[in-house]
Amino acid sequence: MRRLPFGVALTAALPVAALVLSACGGQASRPPSPLASVGAPETPPIVVPSFSPGATLPMPSGATVTRDPSLLAILPASVAGVPVTEEPQSFPEAATDPAFVASVDRAAFAIAVSGSDLASGVIAHLRPGVYSDKMYTDWRSSYDDGACAQAGGVVAHAEQANGSRTTYVTTCGGGLRVYHAYIASKGVIVSLFSTGPADLGGQLMGAIAG
Repeated sequence: MRRLPFGVALTAALPVAALVLSACGGQASRPPSPLASVGAPETPPIVVPSFSPGATLPMPSGATVTRDPSLLAILPASVAGVPVTEEPQSFPEAATDPAFVASVDRAAFAIAVSGSDLASGVIAHLRPGVYSDKMYTDWRSSYDDGACAQAGGVVAHAEQANGSRTTYVTTCGGGLRVYHAYIASKGVIVSLFSTGPADLGGQLMGAIAG
């Protein structure tokens, strides 16, 4: 597997078990799948290499990344009656990843879960000059491949128009959906995965502000 220079482990605070998302080509631990805990079919934890820019970006001198819950305002406060809340447990690991710090200056992690429906992901504010079409393409490709690797593989790609913004949608063989949107006016990428019949992820992406 190609070694990825950037990755974030996201730990969704689910009722019974944690959903582990890791990167850099590493192997995730294998706790019981949280998708079973929310009523979805049993599946291994999902390994998500979140972003591969093609070349490691230089680390700005003294750079840090800030946990910024205010970024959640880009998402609606609730979706289909389900609260969208911060998932802060993921941030400390993200903040220690040098490539993440080189690319992102502020970030927040969000989750919405109800019964068999789950959406979880990252809102990443990019450093000035980091974004390019190639970087964004690589981000999506790496995230999709990792998310779908243990969920039946990538089976389809699609695009949705949300006003002047394009939302990229990837469907995995197991029914997991992965969404990405770049909010140019805010310099933010939103990437999240979604499972369950309500498609909370799709509804969230359609309601993004900005």
